[in-house]
Amino acid sequence: MKIFPSSEYREIIQYTGYWIVVSILIGVISGVSSSLIFACFDLANKVRGVYPWLIYFLPFIGLMLGYLFYYYGTPIEKGTHLLIDEIHQPKAFIPKRMSPLIFVSAILTQIFGGSAGREAPAVQLSGALTDHLTQVFKVPHDNRKIFLIASIGSGFAAIFGLPLAGAIYGLEITSLGKLRYSAVFPCFVSAVIASQVPEFFHIVHPHQYYVVASFPKLTSEVIISLIVAGVVFGIIARIFIASIHFVSQRLNRHITFMPFRPMVGGILIMLMTLMVGQQTFNGLGVHSMIASFYHELPVTDFIGKLIFTATTLGSGFKGGEITPLFFVGTTLGNALGQFLPLPISLLAGLGLVSLFAGASKAPLTSIILAIELFGVAIAEYAVITCLLAYLFSGNCGLYRHLNLKLHDD
Repeated sequence: MKIFPSSEYREIIQYTGYWIVVSILIGVISGVSSSLIFACFDLANKVRGVYPWLIYFLPFIGLMLGYLFYYYGTPIEKGTHLLIDEIHQPKAFIPKRMSPLIFVSAILTQIFGGSAGREAPAVQLSGALTDHLTQVFKVPHDNRKIFLIASIGSGFAAIFGLPLAGAIYGLEITSLGKLRYSAVFPCFVSAVIASQVPEFFHIVHPHQYYVVASFPKLTSEVIISLIVAGVVFGIIARIFIASIHFVSQRLNRHITFMPFRPMVGGILIMLMTLMVGQQTFNGLGVHSMIASFYHELPVTDFIGKLIFTATTLGSGFKGGEITPLFFVGTTLGNALGQFLPLPISLLAGLGLVSLFAGASKAPLTSIILAIELFGVAIAEYAVITCLLAYLFSGNCGLYRHLNLKLHDD
């Protein structure tokens, strides 16, 4: 019996070589597409900042997008859910029209004042382009699933500049209780490659300005404060997701013609913007997220962003939930820091990762996200708040309907 059989190592070398090439390709595709999304979203927010009157056109944009997805969008409107469905219950290839539709609709939502993030368009564009690749090269069925998992992780990694969190994210949100170990290697390699691509375009990720000023000693008072914060984060994460579903269900019930739903949503967002008197809760809200780490903000800011986001996404505009979730998390943490005996910068950081844990049902990703953003020193605090947020958000999550569907089967 040979200790190192040549046939076995030949297979290992072939397997490794294949997935290195594939992972680099997926990483480059994800990195370039995410960089494009990042740059276009930044430009859209700058244009709207110069021309705030663009908000008056949001209802018309909503009507246009409604018609666009009414005639061409099925099943594309499912977005990231479509990618996850194809991993677990494959039916067909991702439609080629997904890439341009997602790109155009997300940019228009952003430039005219909708409240949505850029991570979902980045992940969806990455997944759609990667799936086109599997068609061209006639990739086997099982390998196609790994391609899609890697594309989700690398899209997340590139748009946020966080390779470890991106890789774990791709694995965790698609696992549904059963981690696919065959996807671990390509997911990590593609995420690392994808996260490096934006640097070639001189993209600066906002998290470089997130700074936690201090980490207090874990006394009983601090631990009790962290427990209170974690429970609050979980409840607000549940409300965040439930609000999107609530708006969607109400509009679906009362407005039978699909194109009119985003138009009504656009009218509501326009009126709310006029009532607020500024566009703090429109678009990405990067400035508010950064400010949450440095000084006290109005304690109701997280409520405003939650309402604007629920109206935007619930009515049918396109974009991501995670960046608005980060806004809600950082501003909620800032608000809690004005009442709890903890630094506002620490609570802002914990709010960011903990609401993500509760809403995405990805606590491992959230803890890695915290460490990658703020260093190992935050780990003990993040474990407490992320796990409590995960528990107290209940069964309400971004990918809840898929989980229930699979369990019912």
